[in-house]
Amino acid sequence: MVHIAVVGAGQMGVKIAGEFAYHGHRVKIYDSNTATLNKVHVILEDDRKSLCADGLLPQQYFLGQVFCMSRLEETVKDADFIFEVITENLEIKKDIFERISHCCKQNAVIASNTLRLDINLINERAMHKQRTLGLRFLFPVYYIPEIEIVPATLTDSTFIEKVRKLIEGMGKTLFFRSGQHPLVLTEKQREERKAARQQEIHLSSEVGTLMQRLVPALHHTGNESVHTLQRDAAVTPSYMDRDCAICMDRLRDCLFTPCHHMVTCYECGEILQRRHDACPICRKDIDKAVKVYHT
Repeated sequence: MVHIAVVGAGQMGVKIAGEFAYHGHRVKIYDSNTATLNKVHVILEDDRKSLCADGLLPQQYFLGQVFCMSRLEETVKDADFIFEVITENLEIKKDIFERISHCCKQNAVIASNTLRLDINLINERAMHKQRTLGLRFLFPVYYIPEIEIVPATLTDSTFIEKVRKLIEGMGKTLFFRSGQHPLVLTEKQREERKAARQQEIHLSSEVGTLMQRLVPALHHTGNESVHTLQRDAAVTPSYMDRDCAICMDRLRDCLFTPCHHMVTCYECGEILQRRHDACPICRKDIDKAVKVYHT
């Protein structure tokens, strides 16, 4: 599992967050506008329903988690990959890149989803420019296999390789920009890619069904039944379910009311409550942070 940070919760930022969550990654998405953050999970759910209806989701739900964050530092500090998806304003991007570079890990990749701005200007004030680059997802993200990469002058090849492995692990392909102009897909090209993805999922589903018919089911014959093992697996918390979504260091032991989500440690939960922040999952106001004791 990779830790992803998306900076900017506009239409494109939410779709990028959803794409990474779909592939099982933990995603934190930041925006300075609370109203925008509050819409993130509504948009993700609408996208999920639309993708399911169009036959573009092999499974019914996104596999990863998306946490809505109101503080940039808390969003990027533990991220392996950081994707800036804010307005196409050079000065604003310069500022956000500089802030990110001071808050994140030294080996984190910092990428801008810019359409036309020069990455060498965007990263002008950033620390460790060798890990910065342009990485542009093509709208509408979910079923578009190509992702455009534009390295900065000082981008180190090791960070390009890290990005390549991440992207190819999601079934997508990196391509380098040819010339000065970005690739912008026409409506026809988007529809062609959509149809190709639908066909790919359909064929995969048919192969899976055929394998189920040909391969006999294997049953556990020891002291525990298959149903017992499945039940235990269902209730055993995974790594993603245990650690605090804010600090990533302590166990989740804080229950928010009234939403009853448990996504942070008690220390971070108290901080969110004191600064009148909202639940990172549902964005409801936190009335109380309740300490939970694990046995």
